[in-house]
Amino acid sequence: MIAYMKKNKMPLLFGCTIILLGLAWYFLLVTPSSDGNAKKPDHLVEFQGSELEEQQAGQLVWRLTAEKIQIDTDTNTVYLTKPQAVIVDADGTEIHIHAETGIVRRNEQVIEIKPPVAATTDANDALQTDGAVYYNMSTRLISGGKVTINRHDGTTLAGDAFETNAALDNVTLTGHAKVTKEEGTT
Repeated sequence: MIAYMKKNKMPLLFGCTIILLGLAWYFLLVTPSSDGNAKKPDHLVEFQGSELEEQQAGQLVWRLTAEKIQIDTDTNTVYLTKPQAVIVDADGTEIHIHAETGIVRRNEQVIEIKPPVAATTDANDALQTDGAVYYNMSTRLISGGKVTINRHDGTTLAGDAFETNAALDNVTLTGHAKVTKEEGTT
């Protein structure tokens, strides 16, 4: 094998160079960016101070308002500037989410709210996270990274990742999960 490699140095070196250049070209030019801050296309339809909402059986499921809404009709993606989201749980509890930017990916049935994110329910529960918050339109669940949830009854929930309904009363925490309750509360 070594004798073969010594005898055919140039063709092997040329072949390896072609393979490396092909891989570099693929990763630099072909692979789509998985970064949530991917550059927006230049051909967006733009609205100022608009609103998007979804209803099922005449009931509000979610509503998004934003200072600026840009729609990419090719990818069915909506870019939001200063979004305010209202997501309604099955029991009617609403969660109000405020952030700087957001993205709605209709093809994936996902609303992504970018950090910093602050959210409160009409039951006076609060959710804070430094990561993005994702709302799955199919499952109607909210998920994200490191989170702190302060409940109106004095209970504090914290974890490295979470999944919850809009009422924040069915929460799944993962990774360094912690539940604490204020003293003197029932």
